[in-house]
Amino acid sequence: MIFKTIHDIKVSSIVLGTDTFGTDTSETESFALLDSFLELGGTTVDTARVYGCHYGGGDGISELTVGKWLASRKCRDHVVISTKCAHPPLDSMTTGRLSREEIESDIDASLRALGVDYIDILWLHRDDTSRSVEEIVDTLNLMVQKGKIRCFGGSNWKAERFAPANDYAQRTGKDGFAASQIKWSAAKSAPGFCDDPTLVEMDKTEYEYYAESKMPVFAFASQAKGFFQKYARGGEDALSPKAKKRYLCPENLAMYEKLNALSREYGISLSAAVVSVLTSNTDFDTAAIVGCKTLEQLRDTMAGADVVLPYDEIKQLLNM
Repeated sequence: MIFKTIHDIKVSSIVLGTDTFGTDTSETESFALLDSFLELGGTTVDTARVYGCHYGGGDGISELTVGKWLASRKCRDHVVISTKCAHPPLDSMTTGRLSREEIESDIDASLRALGVDYIDILWLHRDDTSRSVEEIVDTLNLMVQKGKIRCFGGSNWKAERFAPANDYAQRTGKDGFAASQIKWSAAKSAPGFCDDPTLVEMDKTEYEYYAESKMPVFAFASQAKGFFQKYARGGEDALSPKAKKRYLCPENLAMYEKLNALSREYGISLSAAVVSVLTSNTDFDTAAIVGCKTLEQLRDTMAGADVVLPYDEIKQLLNM
């Protein structure tokens, strides 16, 4: 397993996402995936206060499931916990929840659900541009001082907000944002097709900021919801109508051929190639969050945990 560094925390280059844990993925299935992830060398598990809501399970179901597993396996010291707070109400996604009270309340609820004393990496799940970055940085530093979190990052934040936030932190001797969670994969989403306009996707502007600042990145949706693997199994017929609208285009079919060529050249699976084009990044540390529903999918993906591809070639492939 290749490791990256966020703040002073070593994170596995492949991060296990737990969006459906405790809902679409049963507790038994979730535990099996978590067990296998650790056995295969993974250390970093990503969850969120809101995970479960989309599937009718209520806030914190994913965190509760991870917490039960941590307690039953007694493995807290071997796991890096990454969770997200301050998600807007699902029926009002432009309503910010970044007051000090809202952030701390979510953190406290996450600590209880996970059954832990502290969170290794806390992410703000969305930004609220009506609030100053100074206020937000001050709030998060208070959470660090209270020992509730070790460091913090922004999920679906833009470079134009990270930059002044970290400038302020540096000027005042405070902790700044340690990392970013951003939507990024080898596939390009169709223009205008987005389930959630508050999501931030990697583009050249964002990439240039990370390359210049060396801010580490957690890439979510890193496998493009399995688009390449599904296409490999059955072509267009294997894709859902939604997947066709989102990803089926000449650019992604050309990328599919390039990824297949990489997998043949380096003797790795297609799934390993899909994540390795991100984790091989030398411009800034990148970890790929993966969502696997079966042990077979997880093992196939984790085959890329030790793969380092030549990044000059990869950067051209990704057009960054």
